Amino acid sequence: MAERSTNVYALDDLLSPRAKEALRHLELFARRTVEGLLHGAHRSKRKGSGDEFDHHKDYQPGDPLKHVDWKVSARHDRYYVKRYLEETALSVRIVVDRSASMLQATGELPSKYLQTARVAASLAYLVLRQGDAVGAVVTSATETLWLPVQSVPTHLVAILRALVSGEPVAQDNLQTCLKTILDRAEKKGIIAVISDMMYDPAPVQREIGRLQAQGHEVVLFQLRDPTEEDFPFNRWVQFHDLENPSVRHRLDAAILKRIYRDEYQQVLEGWRAWAKKYNIHFISFRTEEHVESVLSQYLAFRSEIFGK
Repeated sequence: MAERSTNVYALDDLLSPRAKEALRHLELFARRTVEGLLHGAHRSKRKGSGDEFDHHKDYQPGDPLKHVDWKVSARHDRYYVKRYLEETALSVRIVVDRSASMLQATGELPSKYLQTARVAASLAYLVLRQGDAVGAVVTSATETLWLPVQSVPTHLVAILRALVSGEPVAQDNLQTCLKTILDRAEKKGIIAVISDMMYDPAPVQREIGRLQAQGHEVVLFQLRDPTEEDFPFNRWVQFHDLENPSVRHRLDAAILKRIYRDEYQQVLEGWRAWAKKYNIHFISFRTEEHVESVLSQYLAFRSEIFGK
């Protein structure tokens, strides 16, 4: 009798040839992007009972006696307790917007969703390479895929499969998704939201504020398409809504150009101002920009701010 494989499903059973090719490119992209960005393992500055000494503090009733530094206490005629840095596993939850508006692409440039998937894949790979834990949510109004927060290296494959498992469809679902994360009372950590943010901001911002109040750090990545932002039309054009295919309008773009551009920038500046007010990292970039450059700049910024 032939030996039976321990794998219930082969990759051929799970993914179409097109999806497998996308998966392979996504993994290679993530690895190539991250390899040059790592600067050592993550270290939390949370005080705890780890092995690395940080500083002394005055003894307070209730402090463990085993942490009293008897030599230093004897020299100063008062009790001092040693404080240590605790190595803690960072928990990162990546939230990916897979609504139909993410299909937008300009010419040969990657779509907003492809760049979103690249950012998500690179972040997941980075977190796992540091020995930390990562989970993902890929969401639209018709389907949401939940992947648990795990630190095993093989979890990257599950995340990549989720990212390439389907095309963006329907309307966005971010408000409900963020509320679910809140209701699940997940471990405090980083929540990275990747989206074009082309929707009513108030409901999403409300849920982000609640997540912050619960102790999470929220990071926002916004994808911008050049055609959507620049509106390079000068004649009558028929427009259709990617999230509502039945909605179509034939308009004189030349008349609307200035109004549209002004309103687009108002939305963008509104997100920036709100993020700054509530101390939220907001990274906005266009689809022609290289993901590795965007992440490199952001990681350098985090390193400078947090000393990580």
